[in-house]
Amino acid sequence: MREATENVARVEALNTESGQRGNSWSLPVDADKHAKTPVWSGRTQWQQQVRASLNSPTGTALCTKNDVGSESVFAVAVMHAALAEGRTGRGVTASRKTIAQRAGVSISVVKRARSVLKALGMAVEHARGRYLTTLESMAAESHHGRRQYRAASVWSLTSPRAAVQAVTAPVKKAAKATRAALRSAAYRARTAAQSYPQSATRDPLSPSGGFALKALVLNYSPTHAQARAGKPKNAQRSTPRPITVQRAAAQLIAHTPALKAAGHVGRICDVLEKTDIDVTRWTGRDIARELTKDTQTRGWVWPTSLTHPVAFLSWRLAQIDWSGVTPAERARENDRMRLAEQARRRQEAAERSSRAASAATRAAIVRRSRAQFSRTAV
Repeated sequence: MREATENVARVEALNTESGQRGNSWSLPVDADKHAKTPVWSGRTQWQQQVRASLNSPTGTALCTKNDVGSESVFAVAVMHAALAEGRTGRGVTASRKTIAQRAGVSISVVKRARSVLKALGMAVEHARGRYLTTLESMAAESHHGRRQYRAASVWSLTSPRAAVQAVTAPVKKAAKATRAALRSAAYRARTAAQSYPQSATRDPLSPSGGFALKALVLNYSPTHAQARAGKPKNAQRSTPRPITVQRAAAQLIAHTPALKAAGHVGRICDVLEKTDIDVTRWTGRDIARELTKDTQTRGWVWPTSLTHPVAFLSWRLAQIDWSGVTPAERARENDRMRLAEQARRRQEAAERSSRAASAATRAAIVRRSRAQFSRTAV
């Protein structure tokens, strides 16, 4: 009992000190190694730094030396970034098989890509994967409730100074206007329509009260001229867009922050109307998910800012086939199949229950069996 109690205490201490997370147990890393490894600049910035490093002469030479393409290395890097901690870039504990399946490459390509990232200084291997000791296996079972005999390597993603300097600094956001500035702008907007430059100053040739010039402005303005000619006001206003297009555009902007630079939502509506996307099936959220999926498949990264967001969106939408099943339709089909399977299982359970013998029948069978056994024994 004493030995078992000590093992439990050691297991709990090991899990607490190593900071386990996720559905698998990872190898512990000394605090000194973490202290000597700088954190990354962020998930998006780190991917941009990897792209710039791979495009440099050093990155090209390393890819050639390790017999791996730069696009494959970048795809593996994107998967590492997706699995790392968002604040520090540490804690990449997935196996090579898992990363290879998600990146769409082979396990050998993952090994060579890691060698390139390590040589570039973009990744650091803190612990090599190995079999677990008895105590570590007990700690793993205590962490996630099942037996584990091996653990994958532990990696951290870093941002070297040279890689940070090679990437252009992101554009700073404009300072947020203060409440006083907003109130002043609103006041100027209200009073601008009520003031007339002709009557603002009293010059010798102007009427004393300035009312004549105000009347001229009202009588001979283009709007009043159109009304006198029988033309309706605001004749250039177009018919309202379908509500489905407006809703899809608003959802697309909400789930794609880079498109907020487009300004008015009507510009995104125009792009959706020019493409072959059926907005009655594809919601804005589904379109954003499909764009993200296509970006990851191609090994690209969403830009942090767009100079021409409307042209960029038109080009990206033209690269995707929108005739397939939408994510929402796929989710509804999965729900339908799951509910049908649950109903079938409930029906089978009810049928088994209906065929089961009642308590009285089972008791009668037991009595007959006992009586028959008694007669046989005599």
